[in-house]
Amino acid sequence: MRQAHADEIEEQAALYALDALPPAEAGSFRQRIAAGCPACTIAVADCRQTIAMLPWVAPEAKPSAGLRQRILDSVTKKERRKPVGLLVKPDDTPWITSAPGIETRMLYGDKTMLVRMAAGTVLPEHPHIHAEQCLVLEGSIRTEKVTAHAGDFTYMPAGSNHPPLYSDTGCLLLIAYT
Repeated sequence: MRQAHADEIEEQAALYALDALPPAEAGSFRQRIAAGCPACTIAVADCRQTIAMLPWVAPEAKPSAGLRQRILDSVTKKERRKPVGLLVKPDDTPWITSAPGIETRMLYGDKTMLVRMAAGTVLPEHPHIHAEQCLVLEGSIRTEKVTAHAGDFTYMPAGSNHPPLYSDTGCLLLIAYT
């Protein structure tokens, strides 16, 4: 692997692990992980391990005298605000090609998306770092053993491996990671 490409993967993995990658890039990076890219998967795992250790290595610091009051004031102001919903319109986020015949459209951060697979598309076996909830909106998708049609819901727990997915008809999926 070229060093520049390896450096790019490490940078994207670090930002992805920190939830700091822009939504379109996060979706594309997540698809690379889902497709089984070993360099991406290992880099994200390494970054998450490092991030988990940060609280233990950071030096203790005494907060400034006014910090407590500023935090309380901030919380109080947020509690008084009315919740604002989110509306994502069809042209608000782009469809990103993540593999031949597979497109992803981010709806909310990097946790909720639409996935569109063309007829005859195969998504290779891939691990699930996060739990995945999937609602089939159109068409069908199958593994070697099970077929899910429009209206069907599937769930894959974190840490599980997804077998290869096939869409003979093409499909539109609503995916949410938890």
